[in-house]
Amino acid sequence: MPRFDHTAGRLNRALGFLFGVFAMSMSTSHAQESQTSSILETWQDAYQQVTAVDASVTGLHTRRSQDWGGAYTFGLDHYARLSNDIKDLATINLQLYLTRFEDHPMPPGFADGPTDWEFTPRINTINWHVSGDGRFNIKVGHYEMPYGIEHTINSNGTLRQFTTGPNLGTKVDWGVTLNGTLPKFLYEVGVGRGSGMDFKSDGNPHLLVGRIGSPVNTQNFWGTGQTAYGLSFFQGDLLRPNGTHQQRWRVGLDGQHYLGPVGLLGEVSAGQTEGRDQVNGLVEVNLTNPSESLLLYSQYRWQYQDLASGWADGSSLAIGVRYAPSYRWALSTQFSQPLRDMVPAPDNYVFALQARFRY
Repeated sequence: MPRFDHTAGRLNRALGFLFGVFAMSMSTSHAQESQTSSILETWQDAYQQVTAVDASVTGLHTRRSQDWGGAYTFGLDHYARLSNDIKDLATINLQLYLTRFEDHPMPPGFADGPTDWEFTPRINTINWHVSGDGRFNIKVGHYEMPYGIEHTINSNGTLRQFTTGPNLGTKVDWGVTLNGTLPKFLYEVGVGRGSGMDFKSDGNPHLLVGRIGSPVNTQNFWGTGQTAYGLSFFQGDLLRPNGTHQQRWRVGLDGQHYLGPVGLLGEVSAGQTEGRDQVNGLVEVNLTNPSESLLLYSQYRWQYQDLASGWADGSSLAIGVRYAPSYRWALSTQFSQPLRDMVPAPDNYVFALQARFRY
């Protein structure tokens, strides 16, 4: 009968136990990794996003300033779509920027002078897709005014601008909108705090704004590429940067038509500012190459206003070029010149250059 070695037996049992523990731990670790990977894949499917670092340098020269000034802008542009297996739940848009104004000849109202640092949140919204088919959504956050032709063209951060800001007194505001796209038209109606870039409630400012128009893509810088029309309205008690309030209301009509590479855009608005009648408008003619990497445009702006001294009119002309062969970068230039001032003022022009990079 062979002799049984108890020490070897104990060693074999110990090794077997350790091997079993190791195998179980490896199995558990693999299962946890698989579970984590599955969760990440599920989240990536549910939250599809694009994030870009956006930086630009804008130089401005005017006859009055004689020297160059401008702005340096750096920020994050985040766009995402939240969905489940059945439908899209929400669209998220975050645009958070830091801007340095350096001897700016015409600083915006929210800046504390020609040289200043400002945190500038542009469009920061969550658009909840309530109906699931795009017909009825609820947007919450810092939104762009759904008014005029600018509502159909994505011009944020570029030299090519339209009349929304000067016409309404603000281009963005904090609030809520109801919006959607139906087979025959798209619509957006919103209420806002009435304080513009910053959220302030001094004196209870507020606004109501809306637009209804042709069902077109509103996220293209180059334009819709098709015939489209829109009807807009605006009423607001606005809180100005200096702490005062200003009453405005407007109604407007806009349209655009394309003949091959040539685009014809126009809008007209009428209303009152502090009880005084005002009418203004814009006409743009542009030319785009087939690859949409080059845009040449000319804008004519005009306005009539009932001043204390009587009716006065003013007009200006702008000519610009934008070259964007890639999503990553773009170069732009624009020259604008007043043709007639509403009140006597020294002759002036604005020559602008801009380089923009996205990664």
